Amino acid sequence: MGWYDVFMSRDTETLLDEFERLPVEEKRAFTQEVLRRSVPFDSGPLEDEEIGAASAALFESLEEEDGHPAPR
Repeated sequence: MGWYDVFMSRDTETLLDEFERLPVEEKRAFTQEVLRRSVPFDSGPLEDEEIGAASAALFESLEEEDGHPAPR
């Protein structure tokens, strides 16, 4: 059980499990869409370019953690 399991419903855990099974490009597209739909915090609304850059940075770090070279 991870620290996040305490805060997530079973439905959310299922979504994350399914997310892990997606190909990298679908993970990237999914993450961009989730970020786009997320309620903005104090920083105000995000521009599409900011969301894309954040998604790219996230996936680059995830790929590096998994020992895979990040796609360029």
